[in-house]
Amino acid sequence: MRNTVMSKNKVMVLLAAVVMASLVLPCRAQTVPAASEMGRLIGVLKSDATYEAKVTACRQLSFIGSERAVAPLAALLGDEKLSHMARYGLEPMPYGAVDDAFLAALGQVKGKPLVGVITSIGVRGDVRAIAPLGKLLTATDADIVEAAARSLGSIGTADAGNVLQAGLATAPAARQWAFYEGMLRCGEKLTAGQPAAAAAIYDVLRASDKPHHVRAGGVRGALLARQGRERGQLLGEYLRSNDYIVFAAAVQTTQELAGPRVTAALAAALADAPVDHQLLILQAMAERNDAAALEAVYGLAKSGQKAVRLAAIKALPDIAQATGPVLVDLMFDADGEIAKAAQDSFAAMSGPQADAVVLDMLGSSETARQLRALDLMGRRRMSGMTDALLKASRDNDEAVRSASIALLGDMAEAGQFPMLVDLLLKASGRSEIRAAERAISSTCTREARLGGGNIVIHKAVYGAVGEGGRANVTKQVAQMVESGSASITASNAGFGDPAQGVVKQLQIEYSVEGVRQSVTVRENDTATLAASVVPAAFIDQLCAAAAKASGEQKAALLRVLRTTGSPRGLAAVVAATKDADRTVADEAVSLLCGWPTAEALGEVLKLAEATDTKTQILAVRGAIRLIPLQAASDAKKLAGFAAIAPRVQRVEEKRLLLGALGQVATAESLAIAAPYLDDAGTRNEASLAVVTIAEALLKGPDAAKQAAGLIAPLEKAGRANNADLAKRAGDLLAEAKKQAR
Repeated sequence: MRNTVMSKNKVMVLLAAVVMASLVLPCRAQTVPAASEMGRLIGVLKSDATYEAKVTACRQLSFIGSERAVAPLAALLGDEKLSHMARYGLEPMPYGAVDDAFLAALGQVKGKPLVGVITSIGVRGDVRAIAPLGKLLTATDADIVEAAARSLGSIGTADAGNVLQAGLATAPAARQWAFYEGMLRCGEKLTAGQPAAAAAIYDVLRASDKPHHVRAGGVRGALLARQGRERGQLLGEYLRSNDYIVFAAAVQTTQELAGPRVTAALAAALADAPVDHQLLILQAMAERNDAAALEAVYGLAKSGQKAVRLAAIKALPDIAQATGPVLVDLMFDADGEIAKAAQDSFAAMSGPQADAVVLDMLGSSETARQLRALDLMGRRRMSGMTDALLKASRDNDEAVRSASIALLGDMAEAGQFPMLVDLLLKASGRSEIRAAERAISSTCTREARLGGGNIVIHKAVYGAVGEGGRANVTKQVAQMVESGSASITASNAGFGDPAQGVVKQLQIEYSVEGVRQSVTVRENDTATLAASVVPAAFIDQLCAAAAKASGEQKAALLRVLRTTGSPRGLAAVVAATKDADRTVADEAVSLLCGWPTAEALGEVLKLAEATDTKTQILAVRGAIRLIPLQAASDAKKLAGFAAIAPRVQRVEEKRLLLGALGQVATAESLAIAAPYLDDAGTRNEASLAVVTIAEALLKGPDAAKQAAGLIAPLEKAGRANNADLAKRAGDLLAEAKKQAR
């Protein structure tokens, strides 16, 4: 048998030699026959070549060396420097001469080389070395003793095991670790072919006087080496042991044992075991996925120590899908933590059996069960449930109706959008209306798509934060958007590295449907450009529904239309500001003043003329926010600010106006902001606006012209309560005076 194995190995080694020769030898050697190259390498070993050259020769001979190379390599086994490389070359060779060489070296080499030779004998598993290695177990050198014990274990025969057991009996305590390791190795090899011999070794190792990890290994091996009733009896004994080391090792070993007897033994030990034992057994039973354990685990889930109940509940879904009804009962346990654990375990289950349990709960006459079923449907992302949810949306209980409508919003497809709108129109209670509104809004968001041509990239810059290298990447970002991507990652891979070794950021100025926006992200973060468009069919359905709706339903539809930002939605909201229902009209005014695009500005300015104080305040705030969003010249924006300024009466709106003025850096915007420097309630905000405008003007092409007009406002801004702001104003004042000269 050994010759057959050696023959196969030789073929594999020769094949490897062809490949390795082409990889590790110089180009010239690739055309030289292997025999010639091997001769050259042997010559290197016999010569006075350098250490490095001989190391290389040993390494290459491990691939292409024939039986001719054995003796030259064996001659180096006693060499302190080259012994390990000689063994590297010899160990893979499929020749009996290699084993002869190692066996002979046992009586010839000394010190570290001898330790290496012993190790190589174990690697090759030469049974002839058992007796010589046994003699070395009593050597004075601890390294030699330990190497011999481990190698005997690697040889792994019954005789080797006997030698180790005999040596263990007289070995000093400090050296017994190597004997234990050797015996564990030996038992592992014997288990498959000679289980009785393996069991005898493991029985020694699992004795109570052995170290913990040795005993654990012995318990595992003793169980694996036995079969049938003998194994079952031993397993039952260990599972009831008060010795946690033995018990834990037995539980862990059950993961390697198949069959109903093992599950039965675990279940039998579970009932009256200590709590810490029960927890470990439950974990093992979950990992076995054996439905036979269901009854025992469910018994612990129903009552007892909370920690055990929680562990049992967690284990139930892994044991069998049939645990669904069991978990349902536990979901309504008086202990909230137990109930939540049961809900979490059930939510993690999959498959039609669990789905059927949820549907059965939804059909219950108990509101609590129905609501729990709806929660589970959402958590488990159950598909194909539209009909069941529609039925639940007509339930007598408003909470059930609201929850089912909300879930429909999470699951509905585009074609089911009219159904959601209809549910809103038919909703009665406030929570039901809100649920329908959220369902419609989430569907609009989910079905929105990147609108073709509606994003315009004005400028994109990638580079250092503050001073440093910066690159204009407007063209690259525009191309990414044109290809359909609304997410742009700030990275050197995409834009190069204009500022090596420093943190960079990406700044993008863009507009969506004419609305100017900007976004800044740090290096390796992603900027998402807000450009999603709700399907036109959705807008049509919402507008049609709003036209015939009233009260809370109409207000809800208007709120959804506001989130779309669509022109038709804007028209519907404008019309609703004149609704006979005061509640609807007030909601429409609020929505119009908060409209996301500048298209609403004209209507908002009309509202600013209202005599109603609340409407006027909302309109003024809305106008201040919308004016800078216009795709218009600075002059037009300033005209808007000038028109709205007389209606700005309260401190809150004054501060908003000053913040907006800072976005339009002109002499005219400075003139509007400057008077507010004398108002104690707006001094800081006015100072910030003046400083921001002045910074831009002093960097502009007309800095020298503008400088004189900046001096007086900057002197006042320097009196701001904020120290940093005052310093910025002071620095700018000095620059303005310099430019004005």
